[in-house]
Amino acid sequence: GQIVEVAGLSTKECDGGGGGEDAEAIRAKISKKETDLALERRSVFRDWLKNIFVGQAVISFGVSYVMATNPKSLFGGFDWFYTYNMDISIQVLGYWFWWLFIVPSLRSRRPKGAEKQALDIAFLGTPLISILAPIATKDTGLIWFANFLVVAGAYGFAFLTDGDDDEDDGSGDSNQPAWLKFVYKSLDFGSGRERGARK
Repeated sequence: GQIVEVAGLSTKECDGGGGGEDAEAIRAKISKKETDLALERRSVFRDWLKNIFVGQAVISFGVSYVMATNPKSLFGGFDWFYTYNMDISIQVLGYWFWWLFIVPSLRSRRPKGAEKQALDIAFLGTPLISILAPIATKDTGLIWFANFLVVAGAYGFAFLTDGDDDEDDGSGDSNQPAWLKFVYKSLDFGSGRERGARK
């Protein structure tokens, strides 16, 4: 007899139809198991990816602090560090890491509720601190710490006020002004949430 290779075929492609009620019951069981397996794979992938983002945020946190306070310890072994006087540039980049890498890495996990609100506030607040703080101080370590306080304060505010944006319309707190809702909704665009990725 002829051997049929089915390894690369889907269940539907292998199913010749017919078989009555018993066959339909088996098809329903197979379909449910395939759906459960697909969901499990997606969940495992998401957890793995979220861990990558958390790791990226933690590494950025440590590296950025050293960059802002003592860049020589990281880059002092390179000639270009002295040739081009890169110490100030790296120190400035160190405190900008909050907005460029740390907060975005945490937001990439697509958190919900209070944590999402906290990170939205932090994403808006950290660039303001990084732009305005140098007017008051040239201490890059102090500016880095000010960014830390903004992020910590955002978390504290969001969790104390029980921030929640899990409604399907994404409007969040109905007491928020319209312009603030628009800003928060704009922050979601491009992160996958506008395509229903929160579900």
